[in-house]
Amino acid sequence: MKTPLSFQYCRFTLFLACALTVGAASISAADLAQAVVRQKVNVVTVAPSLSAAARPATTGSVVQNQNVVRTGNESRAELEFTDLTLARMGANSIFSFDSQARALEFTQGALLFSKPANSGRVEVRSGAITAAITGSTGFISNQPAAIMKTVKGKIASKETTTVLGMLEGTIKGDAAWNTPNGARHTFHFSLGPGDMLVAQANRQPVVVQFDLPRFIKSTPLINAFNRPILNQPQLFQAIANYQTDERRGFIRPTRVTLVTQPSQLGWVSGSIANSSFDASVDQLGGSSSSSSSSSGGGFVPVGSTGVIRGQLVWTTSADLDLHLTLPDEQHVFYANRSVTFNNGRATAALDHDNLGGVIDAPPDKRVENIAVNGTPSNGSYTFFVNSFNPSSPNASDPFTLRIGSGTHTQTLSGSLTGGQNSAPLVLVFPPHS
Repeated sequence: MKTPLSFQYCRFTLFLACALTVGAASISAADLAQAVVRQKVNVVTVAPSLSAAARPATTGSVVQNQNVVRTGNESRAELEFTDLTLARMGANSIFSFDSQARALEFTQGALLFSKPANSGRVEVRSGAITAAITGSTGFISNQPAAIMKTVKGKIASKETTTVLGMLEGTIKGDAAWNTPNGARHTFHFSLGPGDMLVAQANRQPVVVQFDLPRFIKSTPLINAFNRPILNQPQLFQAIANYQTDERRGFIRPTRVTLVTQPSQLGWVSGSIANSSFDASVDQLGGSSSSSSSSSGGGFVPVGSTGVIRGQLVWTTSADLDLHLTLPDEQHVFYANRSVTFNNGRATAALDHDNLGGVIDAPPDKRVENIAVNGTPSNGSYTFFVNSFNPSSPNASDPFTLRIGSGTHTQTLSGSLTGGQNSAPLVLVFPPHS
């Protein structure tokens, strides 16, 4: 007896749907089946498990499911998965992943994770924290021996402090903690850009707001690696939204701070409501270096000369920033330090940055430098200065902006208050004789 055509069609449709479901699940698991080491600095090792013997990892090494990656002192590594998810490890960090559970498992140190929005759900696990992302960028640190600051002063603690922060996108999850009598509780959280969870095993977790633009600007988890992250446009939008909320008063000045060393994980500050502690977390070692060369035209010998050059000089501890807009509208500044343009024939880079706390040239000069090299496209190169975070909210910080190409130079001097931009200084290339 022949099977009715309608039944055959339904059976085929059901088979196809099952096949697609199984295929999608296989592809999804395969996305996290292995990762490639895209960059490594100093000591990076891979082992089959935590207790197994490790072997040195090199750029291009393949890390398999359940392998354990470690970094040493002053070391870092970037891993890229098939779906382009990135995991960037700081110094003294331990990281692994579970492809079947689609989970990034972080044991110790500092880690930045960045996941494209169209590549499925991934869990992030560290200590008592389990959370899920779809398309997001964030960081997590796990410090086995935190220094806790109470109302009576700093004390050493044997507890592990886990800090989870979001740079763009969202993350939702749970953090487990115990009361003094041993009762176990679960803290449900949802974090967006600029939100950070601080968790310990025997203390109720807290969520704080941290200085998102300052963290992105200062963390080597972003700027000590060769490649921009895939979610860079989303980072720029998150910074813009944060600054808009700050101007509107939705983000208030802080009373209590959670601080990490600027040359380590990044600078973070935020108010901790109804809590008597904050944490100091020292993580990622190393920072970006810059080249120096002497030059004339009134430029300070900090940073490179370039075919086109812009240099900002100031003498206070304020955090002033140099910006450049290229003829093709690309923007070079602390969150987008290097770009390629003119069909790959030219580069523009912020090759020396300064948060205001370092003197680059005696007796008191702070310097930021942007250099354009290669064969620049013809057009207008617009430089300007922004006062990111001056030493006092009401301060007015003097600056000098100098730009030039060859023997053609221009200079702008003035002063800025917090959040203010300078007038633009425009160089037309090639300069007219």
